[in-house]
Amino acid sequence: MSEHRRRRRAEEEARRREIERRRRIIRERKRRQRIMRQRMILAGIGALVLVVGGIAVGTSVHKKNEEKQAKKIEEQKKQEAAAEEENVLQMVAVGDNLIHDAVINSGKEQEWNFDFLYENIKEDIEKADLASVNQETPFIKEHDKAAGYPDFATPTEVGDALVKAGFDIVTQATEHAFDRESDGITDSVEFWKKSYPKIVDLGIHGEADEARYQVIKKKNFKVAVMNYSSMVSENHSIPEEESYMVDTYSEKNIKEDLAKAEKEADVSIVYLHGGKSDAEDTDEKLQEKIDFLAEQGADVVICSHPHILKKYGKLTRPDGKEMLVYYSLGNFVSHQSSLENLLGGMAEFTLKKDAKSGEVTIEEYGLVPLVIHYNDDFTEMGVYKLSDYTDALAEEHKIHTEDEEAEFTVAALKEAAEKVATPVTDSTEKTSGEEVDAKQGDAEKDTKEGSNTSEKTEGQTVNSDSKSDKQKENEDSQTDKETSKKTKKEE
Repeated sequence: MSEHRRRRRAEEEARRREIERRRRIIRERKRRQRIMRQRMILAGIGALVLVVGGIAVGTSVHKKNEEKQAKKIEEQKKQEAAAEEENVLQMVAVGDNLIHDAVINSGKEQEWNFDFLYENIKEDIEKADLASVNQETPFIKEHDKAAGYPDFATPTEVGDALVKAGFDIVTQATEHAFDRESDGITDSVEFWKKSYPKIVDLGIHGEADEARYQVIKKKNFKVAVMNYSSMVSENHSIPEEESYMVDTYSEKNIKEDLAKAEKEADVSIVYLHGGKSDAEDTDEKLQEKIDFLAEQGADVVICSHPHILKKYGKLTRPDGKEMLVYYSLGNFVSHQSSLENLLGGMAEFTLKKDAKSGEVTIEEYGLVPLVIHYNDDFTEMGVYKLSDYTDALAEEHKIHTEDEEAEFTVAALKEAAEKVATPVTDSTEKTSGEEVDAKQGDAEKDTKEGSNTSEKTEGQTVNSDSKSDKQKENEDSQTDKETSKKTKKEE
């Protein structure tokens, strides 16, 4: 091969290699550019992800902070509401749980169960913070000794039913408290202590050194409660050595109790058993007792015994503060048989405590009319709110059998209830046209052991109304005899 040809072939080979080299460089450059673009894209995506993620995290954190703050505010509101609720106390009270023979027999037919008496108003009793009932008659353990008028002895199963209904306070200083003498007191006291130690039982005692009042701690309140009777049945006088068993009305004792209670409690409630039976107007002696309680600083007074529904309202105490008075809540359960005796009432009132000053005021108060229903054979018996009572039930009431001329209808019951529907005040006139007398001023009050009472030694039971001009006005047993024509009782 010639030299010239070899040179040309070498030059061509060199050019080919150069072209290939340049191609490789171009391909590498493109590859690098492609990788760079991919990296830039990935970096952009990463950055975008980071930005979006950051925004999402920020939003989430902000949302969580908002939710946390909202939850904190909501929790704070709940705490404030709960704290406010702790400074509000709802109370209810009903009248005389007067267990006649017919009531006993009705429970006996149901295997000594008396829940039926209260089932229609159980919800109203249970929803109250504190609920009280006046247990007019003493308890007895033995069923064969159970009896109605005139010497009452009530089966303890009635007490079981009261607790199931939701009552917290039971008052037993009544005219009939000593009907079974010391045995009735002992059985009653032991029943509550052994079976229901948390129930506040007032007015009767098993031991001489027991305090006449108790202080109930409920929510943010300390409520002092006490119960006095201005009478005991004329059939059963209380021996001096057993006088501690029933808390009877004594100005000396009441003054002492309220003075002590004022130091221990925020509010004082007095349950007073007294007044004329079946009398619409407030008798002078009962008003004197109420005025005395106002002078001693009682905040609420709830009266029992008259067996009919009476007025209620606020009076101004001598110190300028107000005192709420219910003059009679009538019968809660009984077998009395007139419209007036069958219409009772449930007191409702609200106490409010100022969180800063600790002062307690009565914010709201009212009265819910009640009806005790029973048919001819007592197979249906129980307490109804008047608002739930019907004409069909009224027509079935046994009152029509006992008094064919009785006008016992829902309309008649409402008309009777309307007489006491409007609360009275110092400036409001009574039904009789007299103003409510809330004694004020500096005049000295007679400090005998009760109005027009026979004097007895200190600590002895004081039958504070038994020696009044007309004993029948203040003693339920005597009144029952006088009014038996219109209020026939099972014996």
